[in-house]
Amino acid sequence: MLISRFLNAGNLPQQAQKITWSDEISRIVSLFPEKGVFLTGIEGSDPFVNGVRRNQFKEAFDFYEKAEQRIENIRTIGVKWLRFGPPYSQTHVGNNIYDFSFTDRIHDLCREKGITVMADLLHFGLPEWMHEKNPENPFFQNEFFPELFAQYAKEFARRYKEIKHFTLINEPLITALFSSKWGMWNEKKSSRWNEDREVVIAFRNISRAIILAKQEIEKIWDEEKRDGSPIFIQNDSFEAAYATPRSGRKEEADLFNLRRFAALDLVFGKKDELMKKYLIQQGMPEPEYEWFMKHGNTNNTVLGIDHYPTCVHVYQANRTVNLGPRHPYQLYNIIKVYWDRYQVPLMHTEVNAWPRYAKMICQKTYDVIVQLRKEGYPILGMGWYGDEYQAGWHHALCGPRGYEESPVGLSYKGTIQPVGKLFSRLSQQGLPAFDMDMVSLAKELAVN
Repeated sequence: MLISRFLNAGNLPQQAQKITWSDEISRIVSLFPEKGVFLTGIEGSDPFVNGVRRNQFKEAFDFYEKAEQRIENIRTIGVKWLRFGPPYSQTHVGNNIYDFSFTDRIHDLCREKGITVMADLLHFGLPEWMHEKNPENPFFQNEFFPELFAQYAKEFARRYKEIKHFTLINEPLITALFSSKWGMWNEKKSSRWNEDREVVIAFRNISRAIILAKQEIEKIWDEEKRDGSPIFIQNDSFEAAYATPRSGRKEEADLFNLRRFAALDLVFGKKDELMKKYLIQQGMPEPEYEWFMKHGNTNNTVLGIDHYPTCVHVYQANRTVNLGPRHPYQLYNIIKVYWDRYQVPLMHTEVNAWPRYAKMICQKTYDVIVQLRKEGYPILGMGWYGDEYQAGWHHALCGPRGYEESPVGLSYKGTIQPVGKLFSRLSQQGLPAFDMDMVSLAKELAVN
């Protein structure tokens, strides 16, 4: 049956045709370590769930109290790159009012430890004050959010002059779906599988916020005449859906496989007639779509790969099955799908797994990245998310188990785990070098 054929596609090929790079890809590759970036992250999500503002800094091995210990553990493992950002709702506390006090402390610690920060500015949550004057359209339905967020990004970039790498809004697809399609977080909008008007509003607002924030940060670089350029690591969840034969859900799976690209297409200004038709049918005015095609771009951009085994969805007649770590790993195939659509530099930014499968998934992820780099795909590094255990993520922060510990990190309550030791060895080993002709071109472009 189809699912068996699909799952059998998870094995890596012995040979594949190598790809070529554009000059822009070569230039960006030259800005990163030749053996790749190995990174982790501090979980700082703050969505509004079941009437409660979540604070993941506090919930999982309290980062406010244990920041020094956690950052020292990251250094001990050998990780030199950290995705970190304060909970947005705690930092952007009012219109043109910001509280960077805790963020200052963490950036000082990272500087002392020789850890490069990738700023992670918005992780699923928006502050309530932002829609006090617009209560009927809160959170990601709020059309005023993009401009307000862009001002925050501007202030952040102005304050932290040493930071050059930015994830402006984490996982636009998941941010929109959980809040505006599946009814779990924030505005808690939900709809039938083929009714996407509210999630398209969220895609529009999130994508506009990213573009405006990017413009503001680029202005800071120009105004202050900073060296080089900022790099925007726009991560998203790399997903796929498949319908089993006779399930009657092929159209639903096809829509999911189009919808997964909506935010990235808008952010990157990717023209696609099928996407345009979908967005306009779901309520986006055509002039607004054209605004995204004009202002969206992939300049100074790296596409971040967030992919967990559960990101593959099999649509059966009466249920949807999310694949797990015991199924053949689909990362290799899915990366190629996203590469074919966007063809920008890539960086693997997130994966984790249940403790019994963690080392297996970590090694498989590394092996996939090695294979793709050998084929010429410009994958700049690998991430394990995050540094510590998480709270509630196996249940999407919802329900009676929404605070349950998920010991998926490199460490567990301060003790480095087997997957942390493996990740340390892999980071020391590094990734294989790219083809020498490509590297030579990258270095030539960097000089010129």
